[in-house]
Amino acid sequence: MTRKEYDLVFQAFKSYRVYMTDEQEVLSEKILDNLFYTWYDKIASDDLVADAEEALANESEIKSLNFRS
Repeated sequence: MTRKEYDLVFQAFKSYRVYMTDEQEVLSEKILDNLFYTWYDKIASDDLVADAEEALANESEIKSLNFRS
């Protein structure tokens, strides 16, 4: 899901909120949380992988600074 798609769903729930019961409001918040955190977790894990790959690429540089090896 793209950020534009998420924003569209968010705005739809926000606009419809005046017609919702308390139960429906809670459910809409849970749906938005699930959508957002699934999207956010994917980005966070992609960043983690990129950071790990960068660390591995720079590993030889770090070892070259170790004067005891």
